Amino acid sequence: MGGLTVSAAGGLAFLDMDGTLLDCSSERMFLGHLARAGMIGPARLFRFAARYALHPRRTLAEGPGWNRGYLAGLEEGPIRSEASRFSREELVPRLRPDALSLAAELGSGGFEPVVISASLSWLVEPLAAAAGIPLSFSSVPEAVSGRLTGRLSGGRPWGGGKLGQALDICSGAGILPAGCAAAGDSWADRHLLEACGTAVAVHPDRRLRELARSRGWRIVG
Repeated sequence: MGGLTVSAAGGLAFLDMDGTLLDCSSERMFLGHLARAGMIGPARLFRFAARYALHPRRTLAEGPGWNRGYLAGLEEGPIRSEASRFSREELVPRLRPDALSLAAELGSGGFEPVVISASLSWLVEPLAAAAGIPLSFSSVPEAVSGRLTGRLSGGRPWGGGKLGQALDICSGAGILPAGCAAAGDSWADRHLLEACGTAVAVHPDRRLRELARSRGWRIVG
């Protein structure tokens, strides 16, 4: 947690990326881009899809983003460079103005904004920087001898795992979740929203919108 400073007036503001700061799924778009650019072929896509067919319970428990098999065997350097370029050129223009306004509002209120996302770090970091948020926590692709394995190095901030990582961040910063804020768009974000003292549902899905209304949380979009 080196370099993480927290204002005495507040804590951290944990901001989800896909569907919250962004109006899309960043990694799904990137996967489509790789396919269109010929960087991954039909056989790789078939094997990637087959993993979902073979592990339906895992998809139900962990969400569809657990499968990074489309990366397995690819050279790390070119994919990292392409992901960063794609994020800057294709994703940054899709930042939601109302979500950016919320981040600025939370920052002015004494919270330090932090992006926490299950998407690939190579997509998250350039986008967070463009949004004026220097701190981000995301899924780091694993590589061995310069080749991607299709697995992650470390945890994946999704659902309960996102809450667990946020709690670790709070512990490292010496603050309590009750003194923090969280913003998310999906039912999977409810764990973190419920743990933080300030919760905001941003363009929420149906289940999260209903929960937000029942809890009296602020709703944006």
